[in-house]
Amino acid sequence: MSKRFSTKGLKRFFGELKRSKVGIAGFTLFLIFLLLALLFPYIGNMNDIKNWDNLQYWQDNPKAVPPCWAMSNQFSTVSVVGEEKSDNLIVRTGEFENFTYKEYSFMYELKNVPPNEIIFSFNINYNSPVYVMLVLTRPDNKILYLTGNPISGQYTSITNLFGVSPNSYTGSIRLPVSTYINNMVTDNTYILPWLQENNITLPIQDVYRLPSLAFNAIHEVLSPNMLETTSPTYLTGTYNWTIMFYSTGNFTVNVKEITALGGCYGIFGTDNVGRDLFMGLIYGIRWALIIGFSVSVISVLFGGLYGVIGGYLGGKTDEILLRVAQIFYSIPILPILILLAIIFRPSIWNVISMLIIFGWPSTAIVTRSMALQIKEETYVEAAKALGASSSRILLRYIFPQVLPYLFASMALSVPGAILTEASLSFLGLGDPSIVTWGRILNEAEIAGATINGYWWWVIPPGLMITLIGLTFILIGQALDTILNPKLKR
Repeated sequence: MSKRFSTKGLKRFFGELKRSKVGIAGFTLFLIFLLLALLFPYIGNMNDIKNWDNLQYWQDNPKAVPPCWAMSNQFSTVSVVGEEKSDNLIVRTGEFENFTYKEYSFMYELKNVPPNEIIFSFNINYNSPVYVMLVLTRPDNKILYLTGNPISGQYTSITNLFGVSPNSYTGSIRLPVSTYINNMVTDNTYILPWLQENNITLPIQDVYRLPSLAFNAIHEVLSPNMLETTSPTYLTGTYNWTIMFYSTGNFTVNVKEITALGGCYGIFGTDNVGRDLFMGLIYGIRWALIIGFSVSVISVLFGGLYGVIGGYLGGKTDEILLRVAQIFYSIPILPILILLAIIFRPSIWNVISMLIIFGWPSTAIVTRSMALQIKEETYVEAAKALGASSSRILLRYIFPQVLPYLFASMALSVPGAILTEASLSFLGLGDPSIVTWGRILNEAEIAGATINGYWWWVIPPGLMITLIGLTFILIGQALDTILNPKLKR
């Protein structure tokens, strides 16, 4: 007599699942992972994923910085997009002498340490010479001119700061301030004279060190030995960066984005390119589930049916099918995948296909031994005596008996598939067109994240792999206990 899937059976199954702490924990974790994967387009940013390999897209993000929750004393990134109303940006326009100008004042509060970088990005259009003035007003009201002062008759071309044509240009321009300041020409022309005006004369050895320290130095409390201390004292308060565009002709300029980059970023920090690791980790759930489910479901179902057929038919057919399964079972999958990745272009679908091709034999060998026992049962013999076909006996009397094992096996085989793909990606043999946890770990290894102490780049993806593996192990154990009567206590 066959066991039919009934409403009563479903109620019994869920009733036992509710009493299983292991099952509740596993399915809760699974639902969390599934929701994060499905809701990524709403809680994440698909543009970040689409531009994962576009280095220009990430150029305005801080590089290799930890998450903000782990570094409370770091400067928090301040950003203004467009010319929207903001406490951090003031826009002025006007005229002086024969010039028309547009001026932007960008402000931020320094509490502990200065920003790592300040980036000005604009969209501009002009057909006559345009000049630029860049000025910093510190909390102590000391003013540092980092370009010529037009009031004094000193004009600095837009070319000097932004590297575009002085006479005509249409497009975007970008100025990383620390790169401009940490420069010997800028230091000798503007910063050293400014220090001397404030009665600060640096020792000769510090003058040579200034190009690598200038950006931080202009945030420090001024003193003759300010560059020699390993623990600089920063001047707290409001810093005001003013950048003014002026010309005798017509021009238009608008803020694209102005950012003061902090020493921390988001929930999981950034890598050495500036990519938001939180986005990569959450998006990686999608591919982990796709890989795990596709490999486990297809390989287990195929292996289960293969083993049942061999065990039921017996004889030479069973012997041939068993030997084929044993041959596939004896082949080490990881070296084969490495070899294929070297020969062919790495593709996630090739990896999934190979995992399925070499992943079914273990299930087939177990279900074959189960089928050998089940076919000797009296209800199977009765079905044969009544003239039931082999396909009917297999599908209605034998295969349903091995389904509990197959369900548990599916759950338990998911971590192996995910870990194998992560191993390939970690070795640099994964699909370069998708973002996976293994790829993130590979990029961390190449960048020397462990040596440099970038723990936020290494630990979270490793924990995600461990956690999703634990999820399916818990589910598999719960299913095995519930569906296999011999394991019930």
